[in-house]
Amino acid sequence: MTAMDVHDEVLDLIGAWALDACDPDEAARVDAHLSGCATCAAEARRLRSAASWLAADRVIPAPPALRHRVLATARAARPPALLRTLVGAYAGQAALLDRLLGAVRQDDWGRPDPRHETVGGVVAHLAGNDAMLAADLGLPVVPLPAGAGVDVHAAWREQSRVIVDGLAARDGELDRRVRLAHTGPPPLRPLREALVQRAFETWIHLDDIGAAVGRGATTPPPEQVRRIVDLAAELLPGAITGGDEGAEVGTVRLVLEGTGGGEWTLPCGPGDHTTIYADAVEFTRLVANRRGPDSLVHSTTGSPAVSTRVLHVAATLGCD
Repeated sequence: MTAMDVHDEVLDLIGAWALDACDPDEAARVDAHLSGCATCAAEARRLRSAASWLAADRVIPAPPALRHRVLATARAARPPALLRTLVGAYAGQAALLDRLLGAVRQDDWGRPDPRHETVGGVVAHLAGNDAMLAADLGLPVVPLPAGAGVDVHAAWREQSRVIVDGLAARDGELDRRVRLAHTGPPPLRPLREALVQRAFETWIHLDDIGAAVGRGATTPPPEQVRRIVDLAAELLPGAITGGDEGAEVGTVRLVLEGTGGGEWTLPCGPGDHTTIYADAVEFTRLVANRRGPDSLVHSTTGSPAVSTRVLHVAATLGCD
């Protein structure tokens, strides 16, 4: 979570904190933020002072449903910071792709793509995966035109707008189970993961189309790269241990450098520890199957066989 996300979350909670209505975890996050944010600290002092005038000699227990109703009303007016962040990341990548497609010439739509035949096929594929999420959320599904070109561009753009606008004022949705796009049967996962995937896939296809029409590759913001690796780290243990191979894998540590880098620990059952070192953005391209496991620049301490297995499984997690 970024500093701005934390700041927004504290603004959502500070009134409840002044009335001692936060749960222990929420109160701890507010206290930690106030120690380093003068603006929020001043607001907290003002609200605490006002709250003291509301004190009563005898504490009257609040109705059990009151806290839920108050928070539900507040969140309806101001959606939770994480939801705004995830939808914003998806909308940002969609805007970049929309700009690129707006500059594509008519004859560029038929340029070849190794996975979806043509540039138009890439956009139709992306629109179909966006439509699957829209359907799971009960949002309108935009029909795809038969041809390619500006019509499929317009349909994809409208479908992405439906998702962004449809989630703008929702609350309590991030744990909702929806389908993730996948080359096989789509697994049911939380909406928070699906939104990370939608931004991820949109970026990858932005670069696919850019390569087809002679544009350079792009790099997402660091926090988006980290969320992509977070998603891969959630999916990898099950994908590794759920296959037919029965070898013990043990604990795998990913140490990723560069934009969005960090460390991730994957509990993959009994066995020794293995550490894989690589570039964070290149690892996300591996997850999208835009880098082969054997061509990814990396190093390993521990078991080379486990490292090879992890990288090969990671390359199967993409949407196409």
